[in-house]
Amino acid sequence: MSIERHTPHRSAPPSEKEIFGEREFSEIELGLLQMQILWLLSRKSTHGYDIMKMLGEIKKTKVTQGTLYPTLQSLEKRALIKRHDEDRKSVYSITLKGRKVMNETCLDFSRTFFGIFQNFVCEKCVGHDEHADKHRHDLVNIGDKK
Repeated sequence: MSIERHTPHRSAPPSEKEIFGEREFSEIELGLLQMQILWLLSRKSTHGYDIMKMLGEIKKTKVTQGTLYPTLQSLEKRALIKRHDEDRKSVYSITLKGRKVMNETCLDFSRTFFGIFQNFVCEKCVGHDEHADKHRHDLVNIGDKK
C-alpha cells in the first residue's frame, strides 16, 4: 500500500467531531430530553426560551432551538403537551396524558437506574469507605442469585 494514499499524515487521532460530524442527540438523550421537558412543564407552564434556560441549568450541554422546538412539536403531536399563544409567545403546558406518561417514564427510569445511582452515591458519600461498607448489603445486586 502506498503512503501517498494516506496523506496528509496526522500527528494526532481525528477528533470525535471529525469522525461523526456535529454532535446530534442520541435516541436515549432525546428520550431524556423529552422526559425533562415533561417534568419541567409539570411544575410550570412556560414558553420555549424559559424551557431552554431551565434545561441549560440542569444539563451539561446546551439545548439549542434546533433541538428544543422539534422536540416540543413531537410532544405536542403525541398530545403530551399543548401550546397556546399568550402575548405573542407560545406557552407550553403538560396535558393529563403527558403527566401520566411522565410519571410512568420516571418510574421506569428510576427502576432501571436505582441500583446504579444508589451504588454511585453510596461510594461517593463523603468519601468514607466505612459508609460504603455499612451500606453495601443494601445495594441492588443485578444478576445475583439469592
